[in-house]
Amino acid sequence: MMASQSAGAPGTDPAPHAEPTQHRDLWPGIAGLLAGALLIAGHALWLGTPDTEGSGALRRAFFYYVDDGNQDVAEATALILLASGLLFLFFLVALSRLAGNRSHLVLVGGTVFTAFLMVGALAGNIFAITVSHSESFPVVPETALISILLLNVAYGAMIASMAGAAVMLFGLWRAGQETGAIPAWLGWAGFAVAVVSLAGPFTAWLTPLLLGVWALGAGVVLIMNARIERAEGEPEPEPEPEPTAGPPAADTGPTDKES
Repeated sequence: MMASQSAGAPGTDPAPHAEPTQHRDLWPGIAGLLAGALLIAGHALWLGTPDTEGSGALRRAFFYYVDDGNQDVAEATALILLASGLLFLFFLVALSRLAGNRSHLVLVGGTVFTAFLMVGALAGNIFAITVSHSESFPVVPETALISILLLNVAYGAMIASMAGAAVMLFGLWRAGQETGAIPAWLGWAGFAVAVVSLAGPFTAWLTPLLLGVWALGAGVVLIMNARIERAEGEPEPEPEPEPTAGPPAADTGPTDKES
């Protein structure tokens, strides 16, 4: 009776079993690669904005924003950085999974980084976007003063965003030390970027580029993890059954001639 129950009724399908999730890190890894590349490109473009320090800041801002080409570059920069932030959120989910019991630090730090990155992307480029799309807001010395204010707001947002990134990177580094879920080189590279980010106003012009390079490396790690999971999840081919000999011929007994 018990044997029949364990085998199941004839004609019924066997009980479903859980299969390992494959490719769960593939798309987050690709998102990390794209987020890192766009962060590097967008921040490199943003570094071309005029310097807001010194007595000639107003003159530099005026001649920069009166150029239509620079207005187009500013609009492209905003779009690139916003896209980088959105892709980073998908990337962040996989990073928090690797962090284990430190996932809350990774999620909070990464979310702060993304939020202030978007604030900086808008604040640092909204002046040029407004001038480009509004005829009632020309570039004159009086309005150029506003651009200086917005550029400083953008730099302040970048400082805050890298402070959040430092929390995320410290959490990942610590998780890698405890569990080994993160490669040692990736954890220590993130630790170095986090330490440099603590310098705040003095290094915020550089640290987003370093974080973008780190994101490229982390994206490659996630993609490689997905390939390993796929290789381990593929079933091994079943061996072909060996041919068996047929049944022996039946003995019919002595024939009439033999008898």
